[in-house]
Amino acid sequence: MRRSAANQPVLRLMLCALLSVIAVLCVFPAPASAQTPLLKSDYPASYIVQDNDSLWNIAEQFLNDPERWPEVWRPDPYLDNADLIYPGDTLSINFVRGAPRIAIKRGGRNELTLGPQVREQPLQSAIPAIPLEAIENSFTRNRIVSQELYDSAPYIVQNIGDALAIATGDEVYARGNWPTGTTSFEVYRPSREYLDDENEGLAGLELEYLGFASIRSEEDNDIRRLLINNSSKEIRVGDRLLTREIQRIGATIFPAEPEADVEGRVMSILNTEAMASQLDTVVINLGLDDRLSVGDILAVRKEDSTLIDGVERDRMTFRQRMMSIFNGERLSLPGSDIGTLLVYKTFDQFSYALVLSSREPIALNHRVTNP
Repeated sequence: MRRSAANQPVLRLMLCALLSVIAVLCVFPAPASAQTPLLKSDYPASYIVQDNDSLWNIAEQFLNDPERWPEVWRPDPYLDNADLIYPGDTLSINFVRGAPRIAIKRGGRNELTLGPQVREQPLQSAIPAIPLEAIENSFTRNRIVSQELYDSAPYIVQNIGDALAIATGDEVYARGNWPTGTTSFEVYRPSREYLDDENEGLAGLELEYLGFASIRSEEDNDIRRLLINNSSKEIRVGDRLLTREIQRIGATIFPAEPEADVEGRVMSILNTEAMASQLDTVVINLGLDDRLSVGDILAVRKEDSTLIDGVERDRMTFRQRMMSIFNGERLSLPGSDIGTLLVYKTFDQFSYALVLSSREPIALNHRVTNP
């Protein structure tokens, strides 16, 4: 069969259009996130939310990457508090126009016919999630390291410019053992020492964050020329250079209970010498060695207190009262929770934690335990 000459321009246009589509697909490949399947191959047909669930482990039931939860979560506008998930809710995957969506079924609760009287029902807690942007400005960039790591870190030996103070935009010479392939460093200065209660040795050295710098050139075997990219405080000769920390916090923090039972103390309070309140950072003597993780929630408790029970003493005879005084008898009262902490940076023996809430000011040596 022979094509007519009238159809040939149309065929040429169709061929050009097809080649253009192929070229666009070659120049703009699919994003990396599209290469990894959103849903797990073995995701459950349905999942019932438990009392001790966090939003992270709920997302893990369905998704290969739990941080992609916002892509599948759509609140049901016909439910009360539709943007929250409660224990007992049943979650399942539905597809809307080919895209997966989490569907929520809330039911099975007892129905009551309310009369002209007060009825009380326990309020269940929603599974919490905290957007990082809401609290990250309260985080510190300080670090707690060993004395050995500090001593072995490269250090600034000279400011190349004429200014006495080193600040953003200045170039410096630094000397030390440089890790292979690393060009960016954070600048630190010793701030505080933490002692080990058992052997009274140095358990950790807190370093104050001053800024960050990048290598411009290699001058000698152990000498590098660096540019101070940013400085939050004045930088001096002798300040140390440490490899920049990798951000271990995602865009959303999923609070959870610690894996193990823990008990520690508030060791210090950043940015204040007295007491901590909401959104202040405290240092606690619990860390990776205690199986503590970023996102763990801890309770701050007051110590047990004692007092003299005056009413009870009034009931005593004179002899009994004298014996009670000589024996130092006092009434012991249990301590109470006064605040909640969120762990956001962990080290071997210490962690930085943010005060999420407090009914009373938090002071040094206050107990820190599981919530």
